[in-house]
Amino acid sequence: MMKLLTRFSLINLLVMVLIFFVSSLVIYELFQAILIKEMDGDLGGIEKKVKNYIAQYHSLPEGYPLDEEKISFEPTGQQIVDSSSNTVLLYSEREKKMHNFRQRIFPLKLNNIWYRVAVAKPIEGIHHLSRAIIRISLVTILVTILVVVLLNSIMLRRLWKPFYASLGIMRNFKLGRTASLNFPSTKVEEFAFMNESLLLATQKAEQDYLLLKEFTENASHEMQTPLSIIRSKLDVLIQEKGLSEKQGELAKGAYAAIRRMSRLNHSLLLLAKIENHQYAHTEEIALKEKLEEKINQFQELWQSHRISTSFSIQETNIHINPELMEALLNNLFSNASNHNIAGGSILIELQANRLSIGNTGHSGALDEKRLFTRFYKESINSNSNGLGLSIIKQIAKVSSITIDYRFQNNLHSFILSW
Repeated sequence: MMKLLTRFSLINLLVMVLIFFVSSLVIYELFQAILIKEMDGDLGGIEKKVKNYIAQYHSLPEGYPLDEEKISFEPTGQQIVDSSSNTVLLYSEREKKMHNFRQRIFPLKLNNIWYRVAVAKPIEGIHHLSRAIIRISLVTILVTILVVVLLNSIMLRRLWKPFYASLGIMRNFKLGRTASLNFPSTKVEEFAFMNESLLLATQKAEQDYLLLKEFTENASHEMQTPLSIIRSKLDVLIQEKGLSEKQGELAKGAYAAIRRMSRLNHSLLLLAKIENHQYAHTEEIALKEKLEEKINQFQELWQSHRISTSFSIQETNIHINPELMEALLNNLFSNASNHNIAGGSILIELQANRLSIGNTGHSGALDEKRLFTRFYKESINSNSNGLGLSIIKQIAKVSSITIDYRFQNNLHSFILSW
C-alpha cells in the first residue's frame, strides 16, 4: 500500500518518461528527414551546376572541386535514365572505409550521347549531428523530468498538507471524549468541503452516541426495576404455604425465566457500554490476586459438581479497566464451569503476560468461526444466553488483549495474551 502522493508521482513520472521517449524518437526521425531533405537539395544544386557547365562549355567537367562528394559520368547510349535519390554504401577516401552516402542520379545529354550522372555526398555528418541533437534532447528531458518531479513533490505536499492534517485530527477523534473538532483552514474547495462534511458527520455521531448511551442506561434501569419487583414477588409467592405442587413448579419456572432475563439484560448493557467506550479508565492490576479471589468464589460450585482443579499462577500485572477485568474473569470462570461435565476438570495457568483457562466439556471442538459471535451456543438446550464469549471478545478487543481458542486432549482452552 502506498500514499496517494507517491502513487500520483509514479504515474506522472511514467507518463512523462513515455511521452519524452516517444517525443525523442519523433524528433530523431524528423531531424533525419529534414537533414536528408537538405542534402537532397544540395545534390540538386550540384546537378544544376553540372548542367550549366555542360551548356556553357559543351564538355564534361574535369577536375571538379569536391570535398567528400563523388561524381561519375556513365554513357548509356540513347537510353534515358530517370532521376532519383537514394542512400548507398560507398568507400570514403577521407575515412578509408565504407560509409553511407546520399546519391543523386540524373540523365545528361552531350553530343547526342546520354550519360547517367551519379552525384554522392556522405551522410555520416548527418548521423553525428542527429546523435548530438538526441543527446542534448535526452539530457534536457532528464533534467526537465527531475525538475518537474521535484516541483510536483514540493507543491503536492504543500497542497495536501490540510488533507493529512484533517486525517490526523480524525484519527485522534473518540466518541464521548473529544471536544469540537477544529480542522485547518484551506483555500482548496474540495478540502474545505471534506472538512465541513467530516465536522457534520462527527457532530451527528456524537449526538447519536449520547442518545444511545442515555437510552441504554435508561432502558437498563427501567427494565431492572420491574424485573427486581417480579423476582421479589415470586420469592414471596414460592415461600407461601398452601401452594400446590403444580403451582410451585410454575412459580419456580417463572422465577428462573426472570433471572435469565435479568442476566441477559445485564450482559447486553455491558456489551453496549463496552462498544460505546464507557470504560476508558485503566490502571495496573495484580492479576494473581484477582485470580485467587475468583478461585475462592467458584470453589464451592466446582466442589458441588465434582470438578477437579489445577492451578499454576505466577506474579504478573495487566493494564486494564478494573470493571472490565472483573467481568472478563467472571465470564471466563462461568464459561469453564457451566460448560463442564460432572467429574470434569479445570486447568488455570498464569504466566508473564499470558493467562490460559481450560476445561473439559461434552462435545468436541467448537466452531471457531462463530465462537465469539453473539448468542452462539454449542447446543440448543444450553442454559447459557450465548453472550459470555462475545463479552470476553469485546473486553479483549478494547483492552488490547489477544484471545485464542484451542481444543486439545479433550480440553477447551482460552488463551489470553497482552
